[in-house]
Amino acid sequence: MLIAIYSFVILAATTLGAFVGLGGGVIIKPVLDFIGAEPRMQVDFLSAVAVFTMSIVSTGKQIKNKVSFQKNIIVFIALGSIAGGFLGGYCMDLLSSITEQGIIRSIQAFVLAILLAAVCFYVAKERKSFHVKNNFVIIFVGLTLGFVASFLGIGGGPINVAVLTLFFSMNVKESAVYSVAIIFFSQLSKLITIFASSGIEPYAHQWQTLIFILPAAILGGIIGSKFNRKFDDKLIRKIFVSVMILLIILNVYNGISQLAVAL
Repeated sequence: MLIAIYSFVILAATTLGAFVGLGGGVIIKPVLDFIGAEPRMQVDFLSAVAVFTMSIVSTGKQIKNKVSFQKNIIVFIALGSIAGGFLGGYCMDLLSSITEQGIIRSIQAFVLAILLAAVCFYVAKERKSFHVKNNFVIIFVGLTLGFVASFLGIGGGPINVAVLTLFFSMNVKESAVYSVAIIFFSQLSKLITIFASSGIEPYAHQWQTLIFILPAAILGGIIGSKFNRKFDDKLIRKIFVSVMILLIILNVYNGISQLAVAL
């Protein structure tokens, strides 16, 4: 029963992730935290694997359909994102060594709620944006995105979308495509960090869960990328903001409940 629920959550999350650039982890982590059946490390692992799988499928579909990318943005943000992913993973390991898991989950939930509120405010209406071309600035943007995604245990999708629209003058539809491509690199570094710090043994028992959630993530990537091509920026923006509001509420609830248990 639990595996069926996980599969449904991951299918819905990765579909939305590929569709509007959410990535999926920003939905998967708080929902699995809310269910409360797995420790934080297991949730982070399942979320990273699902989102990484979705990013491969979705980006592959976009390339197959000859969607054009500004290669310098992808390459330099990816470089920064990989480094940021390792740094975020290291900081989370350091925090885990001095703080109990309930407190960490509460911190993650509250920080994510604040970031999502800022993203929602920015994306809800078209606001002033820039067109950054300096490669060092682009790398720093990627470093920040990778750090946040890894530290919070999410794909970083909605934050990617807001940053891409702000710094590179993209609309939400365009930034969704770039966001998913960037997520590939941040989640790759996240998985490498996970296995480097704790090995594969703590997650070996998850193979039964992975058998079900990987097909769900693949299907979500296929469906979401098709939806992204089919619908216009206006609808994608509305869906994006609606999901953000629901996630803010869920993360505030998770933060309060985790803090209450820890204290």
